[in-house]
Amino acid sequence: MGFSIHGHWKRDVDAEKHLKRLHKTTPWIESPLEGADHEHLVFSQRHEANTLELFFDLFFVANLATFTTYHSITDTQYLYAYIGFFGILWSCWFQVTLHDVRFARDSIYERLCKTIQLIVFVGLALVGSGFNPGAVKADPKIFRVLCYTLVISRALLTVQHIIILLYVMAARYSKLYLPLSLMIGIYTLATICFGAMVPAFRSEKLTHTGVYVVWYIVSILEGVGIIVISCFWRMLSFKKTHLMERMSLLTLIVIGEGAIGVTKTVSRLMSKDGLDTEGCALVMCVILVLVLIWALYFDNFPHGHYGTIRQQIWSILHFPFQLAIVGVVEGSQQVALARYVLKNYEKIEKSIIEYCFDENLDGATLRDALSGLVEYWQFEKKIETYGYTEFLNEFVWAIGNTTDVCSPENTALYEDAGEWPMEFYNLTIGMFNAVYQGLGMKLPIDKLEKKDAAEIAIHSWKVVYIYYWISFCMLVACSVGFLFLIRRHRVDLFDFVSVISRLIALVIGFILIALVASDDALYGFLGSPGVLPACLSLLFLILFFDKLSAVFCNWRLKKSGKPYALEESPDHHHHHKKHAHESSEHGLNHQYSSHHSHHDSLALDHRKSAAWSVYSDREPLTGGDTSYYGGQESYVMSPMMSPPVPTPAQTTPEYMSVSTSQHYGA
Repeated sequence: MGFSIHGHWKRDVDAEKHLKRLHKTTPWIESPLEGADHEHLVFSQRHEANTLELFFDLFFVANLATFTTYHSITDTQYLYAYIGFFGILWSCWFQVTLHDVRFARDSIYERLCKTIQLIVFVGLALVGSGFNPGAVKADPKIFRVLCYTLVISRALLTVQHIIILLYVMAARYSKLYLPLSLMIGIYTLATICFGAMVPAFRSEKLTHTGVYVVWYIVSILEGVGIIVISCFWRMLSFKKTHLMERMSLLTLIVIGEGAIGVTKTVSRLMSKDGLDTEGCALVMCVILVLVLIWALYFDNFPHGHYGTIRQQIWSILHFPFQLAIVGVVEGSQQVALARYVLKNYEKIEKSIIEYCFDENLDGATLRDALSGLVEYWQFEKKIETYGYTEFLNEFVWAIGNTTDVCSPENTALYEDAGEWPMEFYNLTIGMFNAVYQGLGMKLPIDKLEKKDAAEIAIHSWKVVYIYYWISFCMLVACSVGFLFLIRRHRVDLFDFVSVISRLIALVIGFILIALVASDDALYGFLGSPGVLPACLSLLFLILFFDKLSAVFCNWRLKKSGKPYALEESPDHHHHHKKHAHESSEHGLNHQYSSHHSHHDSLALDHRKSAAWSVYSDREPLTGGDTSYYGGQESYVMSPMMSPPVPTPAQTTPEYMSVSTSQHYGA
């Protein structure tokens, strides 16, 4: 910032105003070797996710949200279908991510590949609406579409890795031939396996129900194979990639999908008078569970490199962890809805007992009271319960036309026998069904033909309770695994306290799962408002003891005066910004001191490499000189060529601060 000789104020942004800009262009295709780190002998295209990768992640959560909308977990069959579809969806995302973080560079070719991958996810969304492999009336067309979609996905990955191999062969990096060929073989076999499943779904009636397991077996073996290859050939590892950031972003997106579900739960719990006190408390519990899950993961997120193989295990462990997040979040909403239905059922039953047992109403008076109870719920205002008002009024009229149905003598007989007249039973169960279906629950028609909504609901709540607490236990167990995998320093009190608190939470979770052995204990606990607070309290106590032990360990370590390491440098981002600002100023000064001929040649070089501007210091890694290591020693990322002729160079000693930690842009 400054002033011109005429006294006019001049902005820094006007310094290049007299120049024409060099536009950004997108190359047709770029070699993945341009992002190779020759110092560490690994692929490292960038240190953070780009917008195209984030856009791709959104299609994952869109699929998950669509599948959740169309599938209410009412029994174990739907639960297995949910887990199976999540596994297929996650494996597709994971394989694409493993490729992108190591090899993908922005180009027309890469954008075309990403478009095909987005189409694949749209195909998965189409499949998700009707995906239920265990159903008797399952549509084979859905499964054929799924097979075609998976074939396209794996065939594209095969082509992408073939192109990578061609670039590697052109550069004569011989030690990469075998691992890349193995990866191509894995994706080719996966493509063949998925394609071979299509004939099993040709007929309208499924005859080979066991063929479904092929999807899951191939996905598991495929993922394990790619990870094992990256462990044996370290040049294909994820050491300098942004894989950790991608996994964390997907975790954040999965948690965010739960936030979408919370808004739906609020709308379902809203009565004509709005949310009551308990309804607000339940919604707040669900929100706090989301916040604590976020804190449980990101408060212990790794910074820096902590081991190549451990990083691979850490990434695979995200599948059960994210599946557990979905289970806890969706289960929390289902538990809140179960409490809402059971509470209203008690309210309906209490009103009927009051009319009949306490007030002993009869005839038209009893009929009017019961009609008012039915009209209170306004079933005709929801499409799911539109015909229930007329249906329930038939039972109301039948009760009103029964003489002395609620006389003191008859009510005493009902109490002694423990049974109500059939009209009262039908009215109570009918209102229960209406309240349950009014929540927008997607109930399968084949089940409604055999059972009423009340029976389906009671059974589904047992399933929900089981998978809810199993998901909680799996979430905590994965958290323990993360703590062991990312630890890089000496063990202290925090490590013991954090693991012990999680193990105690696991024990409590298993005890709560054991309640399913008694239906009375199970439905008594489900009918109470204590299920969500129990989960919330366990998560809170885990984080509380984490923070308490961390503060104590820090206080004791600083008091001891011993040297210590930081998980993440607090001024890392500050130095990064300062360095970028200084580089920008240096480039600007260099502009005015350079000769015009040099400026023209520089512009030509950067135009060929599709650079942003003539002042960019971007230089492809493959374009520089390759160091010669001498002797017979061979290096993976070094091309097989004769050593360069040494040239004298002026070197200036530089000094830099010593850091005990490494940052790899995770």
